[in-house]
Amino acid sequence: MEKHKRMHKWAFPLGVILTALAVVGTVTLVRLAVGGIKQQVENPKEIQEYEKFLAKIILHDPDPFDSVAEVPLGNIPQLLDISIWAILHPDDTATPVNLPMDDDGNYLISQEKVDAEFEKIFGRKPPRHASIEGSDFGFTWDPAAKVYRIPVTGDLNIYSPRVVRPVRKTGNAIVLTVDYLASNDFEFDELGRPKPFPTAAKTMLITLYAQEDPQYPYRVGSITSPPGSVDSVPGETRLK
Repeated sequence: MEKHKRMHKWAFPLGVILTALAVVGTVTLVRLAVGGIKQQVENPKEIQEYEKFLAKIILHDPDPFDSVAEVPLGNIPQLLDISIWAILHPDDTATPVNLPMDDDGNYLISQEKVDAEFEKIFGRKPPRHASIEGSDFGFTWDPAAKVYRIPVTGDLNIYSPRVVRPVRKTGNAIVLTVDYLASNDFEFDELGRPKPFPTAAKTMLITLYAQEDPQYPYRVGSITSPPGSVDSVPGETRLK
């Protein structure tokens, strides 16, 4: 009985010590895990990859949308515009390559090619095709031939992206806070961003979804206003 009591006296403090060590160990592991995730998410190379992909998305400032499926038909040409510019400059090249031309010197891009590019970027095929009128350019949709006729023109950047840290990830969804940098008379770096960076013209939330495509590792889920902003709509930043 006396031996049992002695063992009991040692058992309680020993249990406290072991419990404390377990708590410290758990906290340490959690901190290490969080630190590792934060370092991975905020890795400059990863941020640059997001910005490189987003450069072709926000180029001509498409209207916000909660999901691609909910984009009004009247705004679909804005997404077609993104897809066509991505075809014209697949690797940030200044001049389009491997595109046929008509007798008037216009590049020809087939509906099939635009459909495929649209699906890679937005996860679905476009519900309609239509001519696209930019401020300084126009892409003519030829429904009979099922091709877009693209005049030879330079790339007209309106905005360039700057991803603001931190980055939020939920499953395969990546929610980015993106500064829109006006592309005026600034000198550009290798990613097509103006330098020195001006004050953002505006800031938007862009949700990307990771996908297994070497050419397009992400697809666009939504472009929305940050909560609390004048143009924000309740619920528009939800993940789908």
